[in-house]
Amino acid sequence: MKKILLILTVLSTGFNTLLAQSTTTSFTVEGIKVIFKPSVKKVINVRVYFRGGVTNYPIIKAGIENLALEATTQCGTKKYSADAFRDTCDKYGISIFGDSGYDAGFIQLNCIAKYFNTGWDLFTDAVNNPVFDASQTDLLKERILSYIKSYYSKANNNLSDVLMKNAFANTPYAINPIGTEQTVADITADDLKDYYNKILNKNQMFIVVVGNITKDELFEKILRAFNNIRSAPYTAPNLTTPPLIDNKLLSRAQDIKINYVGAVMNAPEFTSPDFVPFRLALSGLSGNLYAYIRSSQSLAYDPGANILQLRMPVSILTASSNNPQKVMEAMLTVLKQVQARGYDDEWLQHIKNTYITTSYINEQSTAEITNSLGRAEILGNWQYDDDLPQLVNMVTVEQLNNVISYYIKGLRWGYVGNVDAIAGFNPPVY
Repeated sequence: MKKILLILTVLSTGFNTLLAQSTTTSFTVEGIKVIFKPSVKKVINVRVYFRGGVTNYPIIKAGIENLALEATTQCGTKKYSADAFRDTCDKYGISIFGDSGYDAGFIQLNCIAKYFNTGWDLFTDAVNNPVFDASQTDLLKERILSYIKSYYSKANNNLSDVLMKNAFANTPYAINPIGTEQTVADITADDLKDYYNKILNKNQMFIVVVGNITKDELFEKILRAFNNIRSAPYTAPNLTTPPLIDNKLLSRAQDIKINYVGAVMNAPEFTSPDFVPFRLALSGLSGNLYAYIRSSQSLAYDPGANILQLRMPVSILTASSNNPQKVMEAMLTVLKQVQARGYDDEWLQHIKNTYITTSYINEQSTAEITNSLGRAEILGNWQYDDDLPQLVNMVTVEQLNNVISYYIKGLRWGYVGNVDAIAGFNPPVY
């Protein structure tokens, strides 16, 4: 074991030295922030981000941003009909699509450098001049509605939705960004056009680019393409995560063979000095949950722990089992054992090496890099993503043991499946 740890330590040290030499830069083009990481890869990825996410619209319009951003690339532009847009993308292997989440939405271009000029022309017309053709919008809505129906048919998605609603009732995060069948069905092409024109604002946007292109070339392309976008005041709303300490259980009935159980807990913000130590501590907790609940007790198939990187961050525990009551009790038992016993230096080094090797040894795609940089910018500062390897190496055992107890002082529970299996059951109290 010590020999394996030594090998992993050497590997991680080498990769950290390499990753420390970041070439990522940030600059402004006529009021639009740009984050740029040059790469020798043959694929160029560009994302135009729109800040705000679910804070941009009321719950009765849930799904409107997701639909609007996808419609910019699917429902025609000033220069290209919907069919011509798709045909050109298919001909040159260009991928352009829109998506939206809790904190932001984006429109993305992904193509090989050889066809970047063609892709850029399509992409910028989608950003600047979408027409939201009514017939094409109706077709897109049908596809989105089919996706929503499929999404909620999956128990793990239902559990995620239940946990978010239990944690964030009466806050914007109670809104699922994909919407519901009812809210999306009521959205019209004119609604999409009006909404998109509202968020198409230099002060609400930023751009992330990773690929084989020079900074000067990129600057000129962005200047020509987006100089005429309006600039209006925008301030991101203040968000504060509720204290999750009241042991509340929220359940949702679903006819499935295996029930799904989860818990949601507090977590530090992305820019907090505690974030990286907490992330590592949660990784260790996840391993302990698996070892006890799956390997030792055979109570669940896939127990684990994770942190949701959001402006209102939370950590979650999840598992699927036909013994939901015992799994809830086991989850709390393992959590309290980890908090009481803590980690030692050898275990911390193991967590660090495992985290670094799984995150960085496998070569990242340009799309994965723009996603990481964009998420970090939304959560406070893109440089935290670049600095992550160094921040991981700086974590101490004392930090690890402090944060796992400081931030987790209670849980809210979620359950999806046969509600008779938990009838009359009071979830374990922290």
